[in-house]
Amino acid sequence: MSEGESKFGFKDMEKALETLKLLEDHDMQYRKLTVRGLLGRAKRVLTMTKAEEKLKNINAAIGVFEKWLEENGGGASSKNAKTDSEDKVETVPGLGFKDKAAAEATLSVLAERDPDYQRLAIKGLIGSSKRVLSGTKNEDKIKAIKEGVQVLEDFLEKFEAENRIKENRAYLPLAVVSKLTESKEEEELASEFLEAYAGSKAKGNYKHLRTMFPKKDEDKTTSWDIIRNRQLAKLLEQIKTEEAKLFDPESGAPTDLHLQLIHWAYSPQPDKLKQYIEKMAKKTPEKRKKEESQSSSANDSSSSSPDSEEEDQPKKKKKKEE
Repeated sequence: MSEGESKFGFKDMEKALETLKLLEDHDMQYRKLTVRGLLGRAKRVLTMTKAEEKLKNINAAIGVFEKWLEENGGGASSKNAKTDSEDKVETVPGLGFKDKAAAEATLSVLAERDPDYQRLAIKGLIGSSKRVLSGTKNEDKIKAIKEGVQVLEDFLEKFEAENRIKENRAYLPLAVVSKLTESKEEEELASEFLEAYAGSKAKGNYKHLRTMFPKKDEDKTTSWDIIRNRQLAKLLEQIKTEEAKLFDPESGAPTDLHLQLIHWAYSPQPDKLKQYIEKMAKKTPEKRKKEESQSSSANDSSSSSPDSEEEDQPKKKKKKEE
């Protein structure tokens, strides 16, 4: 790592601005990739941080990076994905700031959506309101807009204070999900979700799911991103209550409950999951099938708990015969 790169950071607004200054000597693609990487790391750090002052400083740095990306055409792009303008992601309808009622309606529309998107949308609206105010002379309109913006700013202040970004459930890339769900049975709703995520419209870009709906939802009342967050909340609560493991201790494979999360394009441990996929990819189909069979047998054995030595004896005999 070069001396310049070692100074990149996100601990506060000043550090973020210093980072952008240091990046000016690099080409635009490198700058965008670096800022996105820092932004992702900053958001992960937020989920583990409780100190209010530190939260405030990191959020300020995040704001600097997000604004820079928006201004430089890289606001919503992933490392390898097309930009939103190229991919034509539809805007979620019903967002506005013209008055208090419009702002409250906006918060209602954003409720239950990804926290990351909530914050981005609110900041975007506040930024737009400033441009509109600068060109407005009607005193009544100015007053109404300011009242609407106040509602949005109050929401954002509470959002940051409560560190709601930690509730964001980042989407697993479609390439990762498809490697673990092809041969698995998932419930009907999850199956339809995966079809939508991989379909001709979304093509693995989760942002499209904000304006896509299940087939049965003819009135288009609840989009896929909201449904996903509801399903994940139930599964995560079940995992917490049961103190369930995410990976099989023997094979390292994701457990059934973990697979249910993956069916909704989420994993609490995406890095470990990718390591498992890479490990399995290096093995021959025959070896992989044998390990899966052994893991299945081990699970079947552990599911029964013999109460006596006599009950345990037949199992030992069977093992010798195998």
